[in-house]
Amino acid sequence: MKKIPVVIAEDSPFLTTETRQTRWAIPYNFECLNARIDTLLTRNLDCVKGKKILDIGSHIGTFAYSALKLGAEFVQGIDAENKTIARGEKLFQQAKIPATRYDFKADDVFRYLENLAAGSFDTVLCLGVLYYTVEPYRLLKLMRKVARETILLDTFTAAYAAVQGKDAAQVYQSLDEESLKLPMMLTAMTQPEKKDYRLPHSFPHRDADVSLITLPTRALLEIWFQSLGMRFAKIDWRETQTRLCTYHDLVTSAQKKSSHWADVYSSGIRVSYLLRK
Repeated sequence: MKKIPVVIAEDSPFLTTETRQTRWAIPYNFECLNARIDTLLTRNLDCVKGKKILDIGSHIGTFAYSALKLGAEFVQGIDAENKTIARGEKLFQQAKIPATRYDFKADDVFRYLENLAAGSFDTVLCLGVLYYTVEPYRLLKLMRKVARETILLDTFTAAYAAVQGKDAAQVYQSLDEESLKLPMMLTAMTQPEKKDYRLPHSFPHRDADVSLITLPTRALLEIWFQSLGMRFAKIDWRETQTRLCTYHDLVTSAQKKSSHWADVYSSGIRVSYLLRK
């Protein structure tokens, strides 16, 4: 695996205050975070440098901050959680980022995007958000409207339902490689309370609160892109790959604990795309 350039240092408060460092799948630790910044942003620098960027699901602003370090002109962060927005603003102030180069808003993403004019931003980042929405195609359509040039998308796929969550064992028994090539979407229940944020649209079920994740197959995602008239290229994660891996290698707890974070991409349970208008 190639040496990854460092954008977020190990002692950066964007890491030292991050509560998601040790989670499975996409941990926000030093190696994983910088590798994702390199693959998603640095290698697509023409979509970042000098651009006005919208970061959907900006959380504490880690990717927004990275985009600015890589030469973005301005970054607008949008997130549903007031407390994560407040944390992001504090981190940007500590980093002495000029207030003219960024803004953060706490709002419903659909309401926010619907009120924006077409082409309001050069580039839209949607990194780890699409599967948390109950209407993923609607979100893609709104992002296409506000993006003047490019969308960078990173999301889980239908195969994720076979390895994650209480119903994963039943889903796993019902899926195979051929079904995952179909243009279909799985909707699975999940806990709305995450480490430091809460998913919207929760509802009661068996004396507990649950929310939904929506997981389209890669085939369905690409049909959606085509229907929106967008050119798309699947982002290549092979330089982060440590082994050949499929979703069958990430089923048990022991397999997850022994996995490398890049296995989520090599297995196909997560994909990334560069979308251009």
